[in-house]
Amino acid sequence: MMWCGSAASAARRAATLAVALLGLLSANASGQGTECEEDQREVRALEFHGNFSFRSADLAQRVTTTPSDLTRRLFRVAGARRCLDSDELRLDVARLRVFYRRRGYFQTVVDTSVVAMGDGGARVTFEIQEGEPVRVDTLRISGLDTATAPIAMVDGLGLQRGVVFDVERLQQAIDSIKTRLRNNGYPRGDVAASYAVFDSAARRARVTLEVIPGARSRVGEIRIFHEPLGDGPLRVGAGTIRRLLGVREGDVYRERSLGEGQRALYQSDLFQHVDVTLAARPPATTDSLVAIDVRVRESYLRQVDTEVGWAVLDCFKARAQLTDKNFLGNARRLELTAQVSKVGWGAPTRLAQGVFCAPSIQADTFSARLNYFAGATLRLPSLFALPTSPSLSVYSERRGEYQAFLRTTLLGGETAVSMALPHEIPLRLAYSLEYGRTEAQPALLCAVFNRCDSESRALITERNRPLAVASAHVERIRTDNPINPRVGTALRLDVRGASRQIGSDPDIQFLKGLSDASVYRGIVSGATVAARLRLGTVLGRTLSFEDAVGFIPPEERLYAGGAGSVRGYQQNELGELIYIAEDAPTRIAGTGDTVYFEVPGDRRPRRVVPVGGSSLVVANVELRMRSFYYPELVQFTLFADAGDVWQRDASASGRVRRALSLNGLRWTPGIGVRVFTPVGPFQANVGYNPHARPAGAIYYDQAPDAQGFAPLYCVSPGNRVPAVPGRTPGSYEQLPGRTCPATFVPSQSRTFLSRLTFTFSIGPDF
Repeated sequence: MMWCGSAASAARRAATLAVALLGLLSANASGQGTECEEDQREVRALEFHGNFSFRSADLAQRVTTTPSDLTRRLFRVAGARRCLDSDELRLDVARLRVFYRRRGYFQTVVDTSVVAMGDGGARVTFEIQEGEPVRVDTLRISGLDTATAPIAMVDGLGLQRGVVFDVERLQQAIDSIKTRLRNNGYPRGDVAASYAVFDSAARRARVTLEVIPGARSRVGEIRIFHEPLGDGPLRVGAGTIRRLLGVREGDVYRERSLGEGQRALYQSDLFQHVDVTLAARPPATTDSLVAIDVRVRESYLRQVDTEVGWAVLDCFKARAQLTDKNFLGNARRLELTAQVSKVGWGAPTRLAQGVFCAPSIQADTFSARLNYFAGATLRLPSLFALPTSPSLSVYSERRGEYQAFLRTTLLGGETAVSMALPHEIPLRLAYSLEYGRTEAQPALLCAVFNRCDSESRALITERNRPLAVASAHVERIRTDNPINPRVGTALRLDVRGASRQIGSDPDIQFLKGLSDASVYRGIVSGATVAARLRLGTVLGRTLSFEDAVGFIPPEERLYAGGAGSVRGYQQNELGELIYIAEDAPTRIAGTGDTVYFEVPGDRRPRRVVPVGGSSLVVANVELRMRSFYYPELVQFTLFADAGDVWQRDASASGRVRRALSLNGLRWTPGIGVRVFTPVGPFQANVGYNPHARPAGAIYYDQAPDAQGFAPLYCVSPGNRVPAVPGRTPGSYEQLPGRTCPATFVPSQSRTFLSRLTFTFSIGPDF
């Protein structure tokens, strides 16, 4: 959910938010405690000298002596104050020696020095002499036969002759071998390890691993312990539980399969508690059968969820969903969903003439009608006993994109299949078929698609046509937190294609790809560096970047700008723009009955129309810092965003660009605050945009006359698009075939405050 607003109203909202946050912080400041006694010195600096094998940041995590927070050290106010404890300092020396010894450095010497820094402060330094490490000289592995030798190979585990004798690395190798055994039919496989430093002078160690595989086993019995909800009857059959588990009698025992089955049972949402374990039986000495115990406790099988909210671009919205988690048995899931938005402004539900709505939505043509969604989705737990999850949906909807388009689907349907690729990478394949139409700004249709007369525009905006799309979505998420990641990576790829061969209208054919890569790295003091790169492209009927793209439905064009994109721009306003004139144009006489219409170049437009494009690049880099007070609730952000959107063939301005130009990137730095709430993180951002709005074509959209004729005039300064008398007296129509020149440069203030862009959103930005 993204919010945008004018600079004045956004500034007022940002000021209100800042005052509220300052109130919270000041309320807590008086309660900030201290960890120091009167005779103790405050730790102003913590240093490590002589540590060549391990980073100082890693060693700092192993000691309890900790310096005061940065603001306390720099400004002597706010933040936690931490002091020196001589007893803990001596224990820290022992902790570091143990740390080095477990990692193979048996001769490490650790000493400390404490230097007064004035005003009750102290600098604590750990002086370390690492010495040479002990290395593995002999590695013996026993207990293997021809079946278990390939499973228990230590190649790739970092354990071999010549490496530093590291107890942590040794334990990781042992755990890996045990996991391999238990995922290949040896449920009680184990590894006994022994090691000794047999030559301290030469610093050599002997490591012995005895692999105890036990008997290779198959699943002989699956025992289900089934508890109902409360005192009611059992409503989920044992057969459904077995199908969701995915493990069958006779399968080779694999611990990984038990974990996957337990996850599938939980994800069905049919149970409050699930536990899948290997039954406690004594191991056999020959090939044997094992029993699997499945313990489940049922949950509610029907659920109603409702949401009511307000947002800048939605102005009151509501959503309701009825879910039957076991529809007709066998864990089939039926979801009935109804949703409305723009309730406060869109007809016919406009409330109090829209006084509760932001000015931005009132100026948007596509927000004048109520947006809605009504649909039903049936989800199956699997298909033909394969590890796939199919779904079937039917729906009707009207949805708009701010200043870009309004899509009305009279009837639509989608069939999809979700599955897991190797390494737990989810893949979703889908096919959708919609019957509806898309409305766009007349100026956009004229400038981009050369649909300048009302008849040709009506073929797009007033004609219902089939749109068939085949799509694929794949993602690889490896982060520690889905809402506020501190370490990890996230990769996503979306591909969508429409073609008449799969049922789409012959005029609507395209291939669209959008990729997204994010990386997160934690640094000192709980701060996080996050970066994202988003690339997108839309091709025409051929897989060539050189061929003309042709007509792209407005809802499939690429847009950038806004709270989740380049935050120095308002929603979708990065890239080329088309302008709509506020005042009637000046009529300039030409030859005969020909006239020309234009507006002065120093006027402010009534509104802007984002053009979007067929190519997109967006880059974001930000530093996320926790608040000194309420660190789990409030987060501050320093960011720098860059991006560009362009049309590879002839653009609205008439220029042609085939590839990305670094000079075309628009950089916008800024700051933000993020507050974590039960509905997601609320974000308020202020971006600094040093770039002027681009020159573009400007049009005058005249109101319809009594006969319903509503001409669209190109009124760019100096344009030579001729207009001749129209079908009704006193009216004019511009002749087709001429490009409206991008000669209008909007008048705009260039003060510092006017360059600030305020954006608001709920939900993670990336």
